[in-house]
Amino acid sequence: MEVSASKQNEQPLLKKVPIWLMILLSVLSLGFYLGFWLLNRKRDLNALQSTNHIPFTLWTISTVLLIVFFFLNTFNHFIFSNIGYLYVESMDTIFTFFFIGLLYYSAFRIRELIEETSTITFNKYLLFFFHIFYIQYKVNQNTAAKA
Repeated sequence: MEVSASKQNEQPLLKKVPIWLMILLSVLSLGFYLGFWLLNRKRDLNALQSTNHIPFTLWTISTVLLIVFFFLNTFNHFIFSNIGYLYVESMDTIFTFFFIGLLYYSAFRIRELIEETSTITFNKYLLFFFHIFYIQYKVNQNTAAKA
């Protein structure tokens, strides 16, 4: 009885999601899934830390802006003149670099957070190239090893 009660109290670090599904959703959503993945794990990540190292407000804004810029770039010829299109394109480029910086900042913060609170260790090069996919893979691997 005590063993089953302790397993019920033990929660995984993050929700378990198959990696193939994450990649498929990222491709189908044209990258929007990266923001949704992080925002859906906000509660789990906040439970692991005493201070908030991950800027979830910026992630909410970034995810919305990704969707807005996608639609603006898709329908730009119907909405803007050539000059307006150039302004939108330049803002999109600036925002894209900001988003990539936010992605890597958050991925390495999540790595620090998980390494501090568990026995999982990350390869920094794999984390750089595969960011949230690698984090989810390591968490899934750790969850499967505990079961």
